[in-house]
Amino acid sequence: MLNDKLVKFCDDNFYDGKIILTKLSEYKKILLKENESMNLIGKSTLIDIDERHFLDCIQIFKYLPQHEKCVMDIGTGAGLPGIILSIIGFKNLHLIEKSPKKSSFLENCKSRLGLNYVVHNKCISEISNLNVDCITARAFASIEKILSMTKKIINKQTKFILLKGRSYLTELEKTNPQKYFWETHPSITSRESKIIIMGAK
Repeated sequence: MLNDKLVKFCDDNFYDGKIILTKLSEYKKILLKENESMNLIGKSTLIDIDERHFLDCIQIFKYLPQHEKCVMDIGTGAGLPGIILSIIGFKNLHLIEKSPKKSSFLENCKSRLGLNYVVHNKCISEISNLNVDCITARAFASIEKILSMTKKIINKQTKFILLKGRSYLTELEKTNPQKYFWETHPSITSRESKIIIMGAK
């Protein structure tokens, strides 16, 4: 079962909301089962997985480019938001995860849920041969580090969509406004969190 807030969000925002909810429910079962033997998400967040993780990730859909664009989720971990993006229809999707165990989990989800993405079991700094339109990240690294790690694969058209917590202002203060533009949007799951949209000038 998924909570009412997540169900309403999917029904209100996606024409195939029922299919998306079915996939999310299947993903939730796999995630909870695998989390018993490996640290995919914090145990304190298990009770509120639908809103804390799923709704938090799916809310970024309105800031994303068209489905055929190349989207990369860095430090994807349990697939948040990477797997969520695949469930809502993104096909040209690359999930970056340096942990072999977590990468194996991502491959398992891809097979069992019939999803479409490429898993890169390596550090983001090792990737240089992709032309990326959009980069997403959640609970991964500071903005400063993300910009530094991805400099080989971004161009002036690349957009960053970053899910950030209460430290977002401190992190933005360290970002050079001559090199980057950004805007902040409220999160529907937390007053302290923001969705940061940014790119190179």
